[in-house]
Amino acid sequence: MISKIKPGHMASLTAACMLAFSASTLSAQETEFDGDNEVHFRSNNYSGNHNQAVYNEHLQPVVTAIDYHTRVIYLFNYENDKLIIIDPLTSINGWPGDIPLQHTAVLPEGDMIYITSDNTENHPSYVIALKVLDIDWNAGTVSLNLESLMVADSPNTPAELPFVEPVNDVQNVPNWLIGRGTQIHGNTLLPYSDFMYMTEFTSDRVRVVDLKTNQLASVDPIAIPGYTEQTHGINFNRSGTVGLGTGYFFDNSMIDVYKPNRETGELQVVGQIMLGNEKRHAAFTHFVYWLDERFAVTASMQFDKTSLTPDTTRKIIPPSVWLLDTVEGTATKIIRHTKRVNGRGVFRSPSDLAVVNGKLYLAEEDSLDYEFGEDGYISVWDLTDRYNPRFIKRMKPGHELPQGYSVAHTISPTPDNRYLIVASWVSGYVLKIDTVTDQVVKQWGPEDGLVQPHGIFAAGGTR
Repeated sequence: MISKIKPGHMASLTAACMLAFSASTLSAQETEFDGDNEVHFRSNNYSGNHNQAVYNEHLQPVVTAIDYHTRVIYLFNYENDKLIIIDPLTSINGWPGDIPLQHTAVLPEGDMIYITSDNTENHPSYVIALKVLDIDWNAGTVSLNLESLMVADSPNTPAELPFVEPVNDVQNVPNWLIGRGTQIHGNTLLPYSDFMYMTEFTSDRVRVVDLKTNQLASVDPIAIPGYTEQTHGINFNRSGTVGLGTGYFFDNSMIDVYKPNRETGELQVVGQIMLGNEKRHAAFTHFVYWLDERFAVTASMQFDKTSLTPDTTRKIIPPSVWLLDTVEGTATKIIRHTKRVNGRGVFRSPSDLAVVNGKLYLAEEDSLDYEFGEDGYISVWDLTDRYNPRFIKRMKPGHELPQGYSVAHTISPTPDNRYLIVASWVSGYVLKIDTVTDQVVKQWGPEDGLVQPHGIFAAGGTR
């Protein structure tokens, strides 16, 4: 199935995409090494405008995450398989309290970490900037300084989500999505700029951080009616000229298209790409992964209709993968749904995806039906022909994945594309997958102190 962007926006979309040019990934500044184990970071500023080349010796093999349950911060080293667990309440001066954590980001050189937190009765939502002063992986120690505590709202701010309820025995409306306060998700870095973007999926606000000052930018917050509601991150192509926003809620079938201003951080609406048409469409997308300057892929999670489904909709296309052409403004379904675990299609709701070494990886999670968290899978596809992916295998719990594994939620590739770091906040695992062999080569789990890891982010990536 192919769908097209709204006709009135086609000219501006094409113009925006034609501005794109080839570029490398995020830049990293110099670091200073003392021996083999200890790293002291020389720079505390990040500026993509001045450092447009990435050198592997400057990147740090750091992956960050938080824990929903224990509210600690995790640092993983994907080269030597080390793990450091940080209790911010006891180890970071100025930490605002026992607050629920949500997402993370880390700059390429690994010397700045950003943590977002949820709104509570006693605390606003925060964006917290942490300066990394020292890491000793062998000793398992890290020295962090709280550089900035950015207040995003007021305490006890409710979620602004549309009312929705089930209308059949296929599509559930689980409690984990409904009824909580502000949540800041989807940290993404805009290449060749000094800005980081986050989105309040519980409202219509895009949050923007100025990385030069570690304060909310002058354009923050950005709210564009009809576009920024229930977005989970705005993901940019490598040149930072086009951004795509997901529709992370029931019956949202649109991918929003933006043109970012790399000098000011502003977002200009270009248009929307629908995953289908008014009668038959897919809905509920968590992430978009760029293939090049023009094409990207996304995956839909919703199985069937809800109370939000318009009367004009005959069918919700079940979980599937779509190829987005941001010049033509089209969405083409390239992988359909399957009801069999060994079927050549999407089995569970795919929350996340990545494309490395010519292969598409889908994190399939059991999170939107009536039997939450029973299992989780990672499917692998040959994407040599991007219009006709070829199924390779589905990694299963108790086989390639740990026994009891469920809800494969987030995938973060390492900058060299050698490994995928995959987090499951339900079963408590973070996995390192070798993209050459497509095997799990390291797992961190409950035996290492993990409970509900979430918000995984590998240094050197944009998300």
